[in-house]
Amino acid sequence: MKYKILLSLILVFTIQLIFAQDFRWKVEIPKVDSSGYYNIFLRPEITAKLNKKFSDIRIFEQQDNEVPYIRQSEEDEFKTAESTELKIMQNEHKIAKKYTMALIHNSQKLEFENFVLVIKQTDAEKWLHLSGSDDLKNWHILKNNTRYQSEFSDSATAEIRILDMPKTDYEYYKLLIFDYNKEVINLEKVISYKTIDKEKEYTEVMQPSFFQNDTTEETKTLLKINFTEMQYIDKIVFEISNPKHYLRKAELTKNDTATGKKIRIDYHDSKQQDFYLCSDSTNELTLSKYTAKELFLVVENNDDINLTFSNVKAYQENEYLTVFLEKGKRYYINFGNKNVPAPIYDMKFFRNKIPANKPTLNVSEITKLIDDKNKTGGSIFIKPFFLWIAFGIVIVILALISVKVFRKNNE
Repeated sequence: MKYKILLSLILVFTIQLIFAQDFRWKVEIPKVDSSGYYNIFLRPEITAKLNKKFSDIRIFEQQDNEVPYIRQSEEDEFKTAESTELKIMQNEHKIAKKYTMALIHNSQKLEFENFVLVIKQTDAEKWLHLSGSDDLKNWHILKNNTRYQSEFSDSATAEIRILDMPKTDYEYYKLLIFDYNKEVINLEKVISYKTIDKEKEYTEVMQPSFFQNDTTEETKTLLKINFTEMQYIDKIVFEISNPKHYLRKAELTKNDTATGKKIRIDYHDSKQQDFYLCSDSTNELTLSKYTAKELFLVVENNDDINLTFSNVKAYQENEYLTVFLEKGKRYYINFGNKNVPAPIYDMKFFRNKIPANKPTLNVSEITKLIDDKNKTGGSIFIKPFFLWIAFGIVIVILALISVKVFRKNNE
């Protein structure tokens, strides 16, 4: 009996230690006067500290009980009654290249701005490459090595929703689904849904600093744009004060944090590989949750005078958490913990029972829970690497204890 108690205590302690929710930041939700559903607005200062899936965020009530939520954004919603299933001409797994390749035929040349991939159930993350063509020879990149997580489902299939793609009408689409984690992805259907057209709402992110360097000998202008921290950018606007009339070819690049190499951004209009700054336009460039801390804009001046940039503004689509709050209770949000998996709540299956119009709440200022020295309060912050080593040691100890208990019971 003593061994069983010891086993339970060690297991519980180890699991709590490894998956301890050591979130780095915290904000408080204001008390509400009546119980009901509310939208919690996530300011860009909050989303900038989240992972790419915005999954490392949790809501707790005053007794530290976790409260379920649904993430809402300004992305277009589906009209599920209006959908088109596309024909999959080719669907095969390339073992050596570690990806599934699907060739999709849009025989009617319809316009699409989203794809829903129906795959065999798996919770593994996927890396996708999507391109379009009208002749099966010249391919235009729509999404390049982009990470997606399948939507949770209790059925035999799951969905990968590619919502952040430009509107296109290619006759053919080539889809590569990489299985770096050695789990083969089985693609069953490709569907596109009609969407509700609505005006997207944006919030300006923290003002970046910028420095202009004109290279006369190369007739180019280099604009270096810096944010104080990594930002998710959905739109960027360039303000130009001089000259009065201009039309210049430009290219936006960034330093890839993984490789250090400069890469080209996938623009909203994928058929147009470059974009132009023009005195007759607003000079807005639409992106989609593009992460960057440092950007470079290269402008071709040719024989004209250099452009003078007066301002650079970046924006993010509004993000919300929909949650049921009880009157008089205190709630808070913890976020910024890369070790926690995406939450799975029943609430997502009951979206149709949530009122369409909900009050919006703004949270308090951000409080830092873990300082720069990796300490939180008086406790010690342990790196995950060492926690996994400790977990391995505990597993060995548990195995030895189990063997000893087994032998004792059979004596």
